Amino acid sequence: MSPIKEELKKFPKTTLAKIKSIYGSIDKFYATVYLIARNEHQCQTMPVAAAEQRLRTIHAYQGMIRFMLDEEGLEGKRIMDDIASDYLEDFVQYKEQDFGMTDEEFLTIIKRIG
Repeated sequence: MSPIKEELKKFPKTTLAKIKSIYGSIDKFYATVYLIARNEHQCQTMPVAAAEQRLRTIHAYQGMIRFMLDEEGLEGKRIMDDIASDYLEDFVQYKEQDFGMTDEEFLTIIKRIG
């Protein structure tokens, strides 16, 4: 288990409750941030339709998540960077994570963030 996953489980109870209300669990929070980082990387490296607009949307969601973490007294940027680092490590090792989350579940969480 990555160090950031261990750290997430040690968040204060109030923060864990807030995360659970939005994401469903700390594991789904991690998965959401990881998948957003993956989508950002794909938009930056592959020719996708409307890439600039997609990147603006991705950055907006990253900002909202970071703000929520900062409001809880946590280092939002560092936490998100650590999760993105997990994604990039998997990417260079050709590993694909299966979080057991459907596209619909991911989109439902994204809607709750915004």
